[in-house]
Amino acid sequence: MADFETRFGFLIADIARLYGTQFDRRARGNIELSRAQCRVAVYLSTFGQMNQAKLAELLEVTPMTVARILDRMQEGGWIVRVQDPNDRRAFHVQATAKTDEVLVDAQRLGDEVVDTALAGLTPEERKVLIGLLQRVRRNLSAADG
Repeated sequence: MADFETRFGFLIADIARLYGTQFDRRARGNIELSRAQCRVAVYLSTFGQMNQAKLAELLEVTPMTVARILDRMQEGGWIVRVQDPNDRRAFHVQATAKTDEVLVDAQRLGDEVVDTALAGLTPEERKVLIGLLQRVRRNLSAADG
């Protein structure tokens, strides 16, 4: 049996878990959104409005889970639901200006966690690491078709 510390999948998953824990600690009391809500905000800010099913797919959660997240965000004025002009039963989710403002703080917190994670790496090593991870992502995306 291989050592888990050298297993790619385990290492990536554990880094993601630790990154999330650090982000949550720093976010408490500093920004008004949870990590899950920040992820929703980033996707909406990056890709524009979309339906709840697409958000659930991107977040890798059930549609019911994303609906609960969106309900809380709508109550707080972070998102609005806009009726789909082609389907009166469907809604698209759109970020508000309030969301865009908090994303600046969320990005700053994320950058602080990255600085902690990459402490001791030279700028060149950081660049190489990011490049390698981008290549891994491209490989996996291409394998999905």
